[in-house]
Amino acid sequence: MATNPRILLCDEATSALDPQTTGSILNLLKEINRKLNITIIIITHQMSVVTEICDRVAIIDSGKLVEEGDVNEIFANPKSDAAKELITGKEIRFSPTKTIISRRVIRIVFGENSAYEPVISNAILKFNMPINILQADTKNVGGKAVGEMVLGLPDGEDLQEKIISYLQESGLSIAEVQTYV
Repeated sequence: MATNPRILLCDEATSALDPQTTGSILNLLKEINRKLNITIIIITHQMSVVTEICDRVAIIDSGKLVEEGDVNEIFANPKSDAAKELITGKEIRFSPTKTIISRRVIRIVFGENSAYEPVISNAILKFNMPINILQADTKNVGGKAVGEMVLGLPDGEDLQEKIISYLQESGLSIAEVQTYV
């Protein structure tokens, strides 16, 4: 008898169900995992299922493993295009042009402690400069509020570095974003 039995659940097992039934099944699986210490492997393209039930995630793109790790870490710092697409729900693959937007663009991730703080408003007030919110989203990851924003920073490298330092001191994870016109 295996010491750590596994259950395999494919996406089709919940994809046709209504949200309430899907939630009930996911809660049942979490309970089974917790009480019986059974590893459950879920194959899905729905990031909401992953963030609701999983501790670890492996991202497969075109049959190749492109990223794996802790769900919170992958959500905060996705490295592959496939992970970024799953998290944002939008296709980000593109053919870049030669003209790059002149302004600096960053992606910030709000953790549990900073998700409810007005960090962006405070930064705008502190530096007396506008910060453009290009994209924003909040998700439930493992029962915790986690949000992300893509921000366009005002011109001026010194000012940009001060804003980035302030955001990092406020507990946000920051990554550069390359955008093209």
